Amino acid sequence: MSSSIHRALRSWSNMAGWPYTSSIMVKNKDVPLFEDPKHDYPWLLKVTENRACKEIDPCVIRYVDGNNLSLDPQYRQEDFDLIYDVLLSERNLPAIAKLCATRAKYFYKVGNYSEARGYFRRADQTLKNRMYILTSYCPPLARWIVRKFTVFG
Repeated sequence: MSSSIHRALRSWSNMAGWPYTSSIMVKNKDVPLFEDPKHDYPWLLKVTENRACKEIDPCVIRYVDGNNLSLDPQYRQEDFDLIYDVLLSERNLPAIAKLCATRAKYFYKVGNYSEARGYFRRADQTLKNRMYILTSYCPPLARWIVRKFTVFG
């Protein structure tokens, strides 16, 4: 039986249900070992493939003490490349557009506005993404938006 969570991971069709904002319960039987200390996407695909899974509300609250891996440039690039390669091999263009939007929001948050605009142009052209592009030309406004709203992470 194929898991709907696994399909969501594969397709990225339901961003609100993305595992980083919730928890996944899996019966602890023959679960593959977590091999990569930084990137969990391939492991999540293995864990949810052909398993009955249940998405639940978050079980923990995460506090960041300043060493936020999700803002590390090398990690962000590796994570993007890993997921992009999977989606490209499946020719999943809508999912690639969502991935590019996420990458753009990362660059917007860290203040690299030219990179952000490049990825926003490859993303789905929602009003919100277009507003990010527009505001990225005014860095003081963009910094205010990052302080007032959750742009990334």
